[in-house]
Amino acid sequence: MKNRIMIFFAFAGMLHVNAAQNAPETSLDTVPTNIKVEIIPKVDLHNRGALTFFWGSGSSAIQDQVAKTLKDNLKFNFPDVETTVEGPSAIGYQYHVKDKVSIGMVYSNSSITTSKATMPNFQNPADPTIYYYKVGMNSLLMQIDWFWGKIKRPRSTWSFHSGLGLGVFSFNLTTEIEKGTGAGVDQVNNSVSTSGFQLTAIGVKHTMNALKGFGWFANLGAGVNSIGFTTGVNYTL
Repeated sequence: MKNRIMIFFAFAGMLHVNAAQNAPETSLDTVPTNIKVEIIPKVDLHNRGALTFFWGSGSSAIQDQVAKTLKDNLKFNFPDVETTVEGPSAIGYQYHVKDKVSIGMVYSNSSITTSKATMPNFQNPADPTIYYYKVGMNSLLMQIDWFWGKIKRPRSTWSFHSGLGLGVFSFNLTTEIEKGTGAGVDQVNNSVSTSGFQLTAIGVKHTMNALKGFGWFANLGAGVNSIGFTTGVNYTL
């Protein structure tokens, strides 16, 4: 029995040595050296020469106040008057003359429209006048922004800025006759043009490389366009 055990261990040892001799070599010389590690560089989509187009909408605090004033002035002759506010909306561009400075233009428009009223035609009762009042507010401003902060990511760019826009602002109040001759209607048509401004206290612009330069923005400011936040989308070349 003892001799059989010794023969078993001797045979197992021979198998182990033979397996070790036939095993493939795993030295450092056989490790592949053609493996490449891709490092994605951080991109900067808001550098010098970048051109950004944007569209957005802002707070209607100014327009709501104009609508209230208009309603108060019309309620004596037009007691059931209601108003509808549209906008403000803005469209424009920013061109980076330097990494931290951009210039551009911004056009903004908004409107306030009253509900329709009917004025009887006593000479021809079958032909009454249907009318309403409309206020249009428009501005065209030259904008300069200073980009005081920037975060560059591998696939997008964040930037933070403040700025000021200066230009012209127009206010137009018109009486719109939808049907009839307008006889007996208190028609008011006024137009005022003056200088205007828009101050951006802080703005955030985000552009994503994966979306071919599309992104979004948010500005907090005050002026003839909006008092409060303006948000929207942008596209950077």
